[in-house]
Parts: sequence; C-alpha cells; structure tokens
Amino acid sequence: MSATRSTKIGWTDVFEPVGEYLRHPVQLFRSYSLDNLRPDLAAGITVAVILLPQAIAFSMIAGLPPKMGLYAAVVGALAGALWGSSYQIHTGPTNAIALLVLSALHSAEINSEAELVVAAGVLAVMVGLFQMIMGLARLGVLINFVSHSVVVGFATGAGVLIAVMQINPLLGIKSTASGLLPTLAGLATSLDQVQPHTAAIGFGTIILILFLRGLNKKIPAALISMVAASAAVYLGKLDQAGVDVIGQLPKGFPPFTKLPLLDLHLVGQLSVGALAVGAIGLVQTMAVGRTISSQTRQRLNSNQEFVGQGMANLAAGFFSGFPVSGSFARSAVNFGSGAKSPFAAIFSSIFVLIAIFFFGSMAAFLPRAALSGTLIVIAINMIDREELIRIWRGTRGDAIIMMVTFVGTLFLDIQFAVLAGIMFSFARYIMRTSVPRVQYVLPDVDYNHFLYQPDRESCPQLGVVEILGDLYFGAVNHVEDEILSL
Repeated sequence: MSATRSTKIGWTDVFEPVGEYLRHPVQLFRSYSLDNLRPDLAAGITVAVILLPQAIAFSMIAGLPPKMGLYAAVVGALAGALWGSSYQIHTGPTNAIALLVLSALHSAEINSEAELVVAAGVLAVMVGLFQMIMGLARLGVLINFVSHSVVVGFATGAGVLIAVMQINPLLGIKSTASGLLPTLAGLATSLDQVQPHTAAIGFGTIILILFLRGLNKKIPAALISMVAASAAVYLGKLDQAGVDVIGQLPKGFPPFTKLPLLDLHLVGQLSVGALAVGAIGLVQTMAVGRTISSQTRQRLNSNQEFVGQGMANLAAGFFSGFPVSGSFARSAVNFGSGAKSPFAAIFSSIFVLIAIFFFGSMAAFLPRAALSGTLIVIAINMIDREELIRIWRGTRGDAIIMMVTFVGTLFLDIQFAVLAGIMFSFARYIMRTSVPRVQYVLPDVDYNHFLYQPDRESCPQLGVVEILGDLYFGAVNHVEDEILSL
C-alpha cells in the first residue's frame, strides 16, 4: 500500500509571504549603502520642493483642507518607500486620485468639514486594506489584465475636469457647481462676478510658471510662482481687497486621527469609491514603476508594491491625510535627480515635515487663485496627446476602452467611469482568450511538420486539430463546438 500526501491548501499557504512583505523595511535598512546617501539627499530635496506646493494644490481638488495634503505627503511618501518595491517611485497625493476622492466623498452624507476630514481618513484606510489584501494574497498579477487605455482615458478626462473646476477660483467667482456642464453653464452666467485682483494673480501665476519652465524645466516653477503670489498679496494687502487666501497652516507632526471604522453606514457609502481609488491607484503606480524599471533594469515585485501602497494609504488615513498613490511627475523627477534607493522618497518626506514646522505661517498669504493657476497647468500636462494618438491608431479594443473611460469621467460618476474601464479591460481579455482558434493541420510534403493548409483536402480517415490559444474552462465550450463542427 502506498502512502498518500495531503494536497490541501490552507490560509497559511495563501498568505505565506506576509512576514516577508512586512519585514521589508528591515531589509531596506540593512542593505543600504552609504555611497547612495548624497544622490538620495539631492533627489529628496528636489522632490520636496515640487511636493510642497502640489500637496496643498491637490487638497483643493479633493475639497479638503490644505493641511491634509501636507500630512498625506509626509506619511504617504515615508510608508510607500519603506514597504514598496521600486527604488524610484514616489508615493503621495496625486491629481487623479484627488479627483476620485472628491467624487467618493460627495457620494456620502457629510454635513460639516469635520465629518469630511474623518470620511477622507476612513476612505484612505479602506483603500489601504484593499491594496494590502491584494498584495498579501499575491494577486499582483491581476494588474496585467487592466489595459493601459484605462489610465490614459481617465487621466485625460481628469485633466479636463480639473482645469474646468479651477476656472471659478482662478477668477474669484463663488460657485457651488460640480461637474463639467454645470460648471461651464454657471461660469457663463457669472462673468460679471470676476474679481480683477484675484484674476490677475491667477493668470500671473500661470504665465510665470510657463515662463520659468521655458527657461529651464529644472527650475521649481510652481514653488517660485506661489511664493511670488504670496509676496504680492502681502505687499499689496490684497487679502483685505477680497483676494481669498489659504490661511496659516498648523505646525507639528501629522496628528493621529481616531476613525469610526465600525460605522457600517459610512463604510457602505464609501465602498464603491474605495474600490475605484484603490484600483486606479495600483494601476497608476505600477505603470510608473514599469516605465522607470525599463530604464533601470530593476525587477519589480508587484505584490510588494501593492503592500507598500496599502501601508501608505493606511498611514495617510490614520494620520490626518487622504488617499495617495505613486506619482508620475514626482517619480520621474526623483529618477532624473539621481535617486538610487527608496531613501530618496524618505528624505523628501522629512524635508516637507521640516517645511511644515518652519514655513507653515507663510501660507497665511498664499492666494487660492495661485493654486488654481498651478492646478490648471498641471491638469493640461496630464493630457498625453502622443499616447492618445497612439492608442486611437492602435487596436480597436484599446481605443474603445480609452473612449469609454474618458467620456465616463467627463459626464458620469467618476468612480463608475474608472470601474467601467477596468471591467471593459477584463471583458476584452476574456473575450479574446475564450475563443481560441481551432483548425485542421496536415503534414507538409516531406512529412516533417503539421501545418495549416486550407487549400489542401483533409484526410478522410484521420483528423489532426490544432488549438491556437489557452485551453482553460472559459474556452472549453467554444473548443468543443469547433471540434464537433470540424
């Protein structure tokens, strides 16, 4: 009698790498080379200069207080670097995720700013848990089935929406309209409310950013423009003339927030938004990582990166921030500035924290119009025209997915648009793999190989069939029907 071995798979097998993933920071510190310290410090300072104004600006997109963007920038970059896989990805507030956060929070019943802050924290924790589970369960491979067209379509639609949404604050017009068409309709009837000082600061910020970028792209144009706008408000006392300013930022470490995670009503309202934010955050982050790794030749661990993004969002949620993800722009700057390890992102987090302590009071004269001008420039840069043309001229399926996501982002619920694009990606993959080609093959003239030869008459005694594609349960019925028909 032969002995048999049990082949049961338990939860311990599924989550076997949990300890390895969570111990990643220890390995990171142990393997760090001091030779990388100087380039990592230089990259950290460079990214922090860009991150500081972006964190405040992206808070405006999400409809949240500016301090939350700074807190998310500090803890998001720190946790994302410690638990992530890529050496150059920079995690923190991003424009696309901020727009999704705005949409998700609007779907909940929120009556005050205090409730809004708490809901943003709960949303970040939900996103973090979703991403952590994906990583620990080793489901990183699923990201391969989401078409890049989803990211391009959403980024293009988000860029248009963000730019349109910032026109009112750029001109000093008070408006509560949301969405593309209501905002444009309200703008057309409110042009008489334009505040000259506010509009001058807003357009001046845009012109200065474009001018500085034209001189040298390495110049921190956004930061310089915001400082110049703040100086103009302070010297001209424009805050007393009706120019809306941010106000002084609090000094100190990101405070721990007690979140009502057992409030099932709130969790239910935010669940769809959390899925959309979590999914697009992972897709965007992995797209950034793969783009950079193609140049650095680093082998990425998608499961570890999922864990890193999950930890970053958990940290952002519990420490007064909102959902974060890998940033295209800052990761590119981080890589271009010579970052050699994740410590570059950690240093950027430390430098932003130092800025909060020593320069928070300077935001008292930072005009919202300057932030709107900065966001409009950023939003326009989100539209990758070359990539749009490439996808449009490529396969019909990718073009359809891109257009569905783009149109949905503009005119439908943003969360639904993102999830619809992802579902279309999965549907397209299933359709392509569930109908493999089944064909007769015949021996060649030398009887060395079997080849598809439709012009030759098939053998009446023996039929040899070739299946081109994956033979799995989803394709069984199609293959059976094709064989029977042959």
